[in-house]
This record gives sequence, C-alpha cells and structure tokens, in this order.
Amino acid sequence: MMKASSFLNILIMFLFGFGSNIYAVSKAYKVEKLPTGLEIISIESHKVPLVTIVLAVKAGGMTETADIDGLTHLWEHMFFKGNKRLPDQEAFKKRIRQLGIVYNGDTSAEKVRYYFTLPAAFLDEGLQFMADAISTPLLDEKELAKERHVVMDEYDRAASSPGFDLGRIRQKLIYGDQSYRRDPLGQRPIIAKASRKQLLRIKDEVFVPSNSAIMVAGDFEPKVLKALVNKHFGSWKDPKDWKPIPAAKFQPFPKPETIVFTHKQARNVSIQMTYEGPKARSQPEDSFAADILISLLNHRSSKFYKKFVDSGLCFDAGLGYFTQSQAALIDVYLTTSAEKANKALTMLKAEVPEWAKPKYFTNVELEDVKRSLLINHKRELNKPSAFIKTLAFWWAITGLDYYGTYIDSLRKTTLKDVAKFVNKYLVKKDYITTYLMSPDEAKTMKLKDNSKKYIAKFKLASGGTSK
Repeated sequence: MMKASSFLNILIMFLFGFGSNIYAVSKAYKVEKLPTGLEIISIESHKVPLVTIVLAVKAGGMTETADIDGLTHLWEHMFFKGNKRLPDQEAFKKRIRQLGIVYNGDTSAEKVRYYFTLPAAFLDEGLQFMADAISTPLLDEKELAKERHVVMDEYDRAASSPGFDLGRIRQKLIYGDQSYRRDPLGQRPIIAKASRKQLLRIKDEVFVPSNSAIMVAGDFEPKVLKALVNKHFGSWKDPKDWKPIPAAKFQPFPKPETIVFTHKQARNVSIQMTYEGPKARSQPEDSFAADILISLLNHRSSKFYKKFVDSGLCFDAGLGYFTQSQAALIDVYLTTSAEKANKALTMLKAEVPEWAKPKYFTNVELEDVKRSLLINHKRELNKPSAFIKTLAFWWAITGLDYYGTYIDSLRKTTLKDVAKFVNKYLVKKDYITTYLMSPDEAKTMKLKDNSKKYIAKFKLASGGTSK
C-alpha cells in the first residue's frame, strides 16, 4: 500500500512537474458534418464495450412562443414513444429491451438532449433507433393524452416546492412578456390542451439536422462511424427554406425591487440578490471570470468563506452563475436563520465591493481553484458516457470553440480579471432582492409578504403558494 506522503509527492510531481503543460487539454473529440447539416461529434474510448449516443438540439424555452410554452418538454416525452418503424409503445419498449438500452432526456431554456447507453455491438442498431425516433415520430393522439398527464404531474411536483411562485415572479420582473423563453417547464393550461399539430410545428421549427448534432462516445471504430450515421440519418432533411428561430430581444434589466415570499414549508431564510450576467457566446471572458469567482468564494481558506460560513453566520453563502448565451443571471445568495438574516444581508451587501479589491483573494487561492477545476475536467474526460452529455450541453449553448478553449481561458484568468468582472456586473448595479421564508420567520424579521400583488400583476396561477 502506498504511503499517503509518497502518493502526495507523486501527485505534486504530476501536477507541477510539467509546468504550464498541466493545463494543456488535448482535443478529446472529433467533429464532422453530413451534407444535411447534421454535425457528428465523437469520443473514442475502448475501456468498456459500451457506447453512449446523444442527440443534442439548439432548442428549449428559447425557441418557443407564448402559445407553445412548455411544449418542447412535452415533445421530449413523445420522443420516447412510437415511430414509423416501431409503431406503438409496446414495440418501442420491446426494442429497448432487445438492445439493452438505458435512456433519458432533458429540456432546458437553451438546449435539448436525448441520450442512451447500450452495448457497443449494437451501435448500428442504436443509431437507427435514434434516427427513427427523431425523423419519423408518430406523435400518436392516445400516447399524447397520456403524456400530457405525465408532464402535468411533473409541473405539479415543481409547483409544490416553496420557491416555485417566487421564481416565476422573478422571471416576470426580469424578462417581462418574454419570460416564457426562459421557462422550459411552461404553463399548465397550455400543456393540458397541447395538440399534435403544435408538436409537429415544433418538429419542423427546431428538430431538424441543421439545428442538431449526433454525438457518440465509447467503444467504436472511427472509420465506420460517419458511414453509419449517414446510413441512418442521411434521409433526415431540413424543411424547405428552414431558418433558425431568431434570439429573443429581452427588455432592459429592471430597476431594483424587493419581493418577500412566505411559504409554510420553507425552512430557514433564503435571500438572493439577482443581477444581469454575461452571455457566454458574446461575453466569454466575463463568463470565465464568473466561474473563477464562484470557486474563489467557495475556497475553504478564503476570507469570504471564513466570514460567512465557518463563522456560523450562514448555513450557505456565495455566488451562482449558470452559463447561458441568450440571457444570463448572477445570484449573490445566503441561507441563514431568521435571527441572523438581517445582519448577514447587511454584511453581504458590504462584502460584494470588497471582492474587487487587490488583496481580497490571494494568488495561492487562485492557483488552488484553477488546479481543482482542471482536475475535475480530467476526471470528466475519463468518463466518456458522462462527458459526451456535457459536451452536448456546451455544443448547444456556447459552441465547441468556447468549450475547446475553456481550461486554457481559465488558466489565463487573473485576479485583475475577477475584479473587473465584479465592478462590471455587481458593484453599483441594479438587482432584484428576494426573500423566501416561513410566515413565522417573517414575523421574527418583521417583514411582510408582498407577493400577492406580483401574483395578481403577472396573472400567475400561484400553483406553489401555500401560506
């Protein structure tokens, strides 16, 4: 058994022995394209005799209109139903059993992914299975009626969470009448009345080769993959004169407002200050700085972590940023008790400008953060079935040019870049403040729930409100 000290020495040699080469990331994937516009992205790995196939699409809330809000997610459910080759659900399930497929899918504001893993010996059949599902779906009325109820059940589960209505109020304040384009879950009444005609419209508008990529990772021969993809997907064509749906034009970020929302099932006090954030495709350097800042604040030796978490002032505190390209938000947040919440919020507001000062973070912390991000990336590369799904996310949202330089861009990010980010997006910038707590905690803090006026103003169904 290797001694811990010996192992540590070897790890240090691995990480530091090659200087800046530690950050060199070889291109682990290959990109090709069919004449139809369908991209093929592949990762070859012969570790285990499995392959994972992903269909990624640049779609989601961002490609919907108000009358089909949430129906791209419903389409996800119908994707795993019958098609021309497998005409009913029983035939579909039988084929899944025959091929040993484990499958799933997800829909968000800016991407759709359908994926499954199966034995590598069935790669040909697996590609056919995926091609049939996307190119010749039946969208059977009986199956649609069943899936409407399944999706409405998902909606109801989401609506029962304490912060559901608060999240929708925040979306409405920030995005106005275009808020549905950031909301893949959609509206329950629209889901309840969804028609086959609406789903066929979505198919023709976004589920087309020029808007999609087929991704394969695992045990396959690169020389035959493109031929197999062409064999099964070559007949799948864009509709005549197809064009991508233009990006939404959102209203300017709103002036400051404060929403106090109480829910009897809420535990502790959650406070969030939401700012406008960088769009990754057009502001990539700022998005890299955001990722570094998040990790710096979470560093166990940082001033911030010691002051807000180690001290016991908060159960959790930090900054959140989810990489998006059409619209993005930054959340500065904390969770604490009602007795400590006012003090914690006052301190947090005062702390944000400090993040831009030269000695707030150290170079040692910065290098720790970069190392940690690199190691996580290296681990991810060693799990092809998971990595190909991650790659699908980046392909759809930022493009692979962004992702291909991601680690190197993080390496080049300095504390001055972080300070610049803080000043550009947080210091003296407008933000929306939201409080989520129980009615009793609101009394302790001497705050009044003011959410009803927003629910009325935005005509929300208030599915999750439980006073």
